[in-house]
Amino acid sequence: MTPTSGQPDPNFAHQVELAGFPAGVAVTERPVRGGRLLRAEAGGRGLELLLTDEAAQMYGEGPSVALALKKLRDGAETGLGDPSEAGQFPRMVFVGD
Repeated sequence: MTPTSGQPDPNFAHQVELAGFPAGVAVTERPVRGGRLLRAEAGGRGLELLLTDEAAQMYGEGPSVALALKKLRDGAETGLGDPSEAGQFPRMVFVGD
């Protein structure tokens, strides 16, 4: 999603493609308070990464999303987690220094 419009961001889709996620893993993003939540999901299992606004400002929009997607892809390759009783997947956070 583009941060202000709520519409899908074609640049994000391209970055996901370049990140090389395993086959069958769907990657989405949605704005949340304080940043963007990236989610990798397949077969009812998943992993989330919160990219904070501070990290995006510190490292730049494109580089921070690329790095966040790499970390999410690495986690997806290691193994996606089961949802908690509340329906949330395991979550990582990418913050600015």
